[in-house]
Amino acid sequence: MTTSDFSSDAFFRLPSNSRYEEVIQHLKKGNSIFLLADTEGCLIIDLGSDKVLPIWPTAELAIEWAAKEYEGFQSMEVSAQDWSEKWLTGMQNDGFCVGVASNLAGECIVSSAQEHQHDIQA
Repeated sequence: MTTSDFSSDAFFRLPSNSRYEEVIQHLKKGNSIFLLADTEGCLIIDLGSDKVLPIWPTAELAIEWAAKEYEGFQSMEVSAQDWSEKWLTGMQNDGFCVGVASNLAGECIVSSAQEHQHDIQA
């Protein structure tokens, strides 16, 4: 099953580990991911000890998630190649984590950029 097979409601109801695996498979197929950005830059969520960049497999899922608390943010597409070669390297250097496909309650798997990279390449 692919993310395009899910309605946003069905996708958001999947357990966090299932959403994570969907996004990993999505990236392994060379598909882009989407994050949120405004005029000041990308949305980074500060969880105290972690700074997390949330990502989703489609622009629609990113925008739907942002609608409640992050009005004014737009989806931003990042190719799988740029994600792997540029973004994750930079995030490792900056100590940022990846929040993969958060559901509407804010639940998701958060991993280090290095762990995320390993999962994509595995």
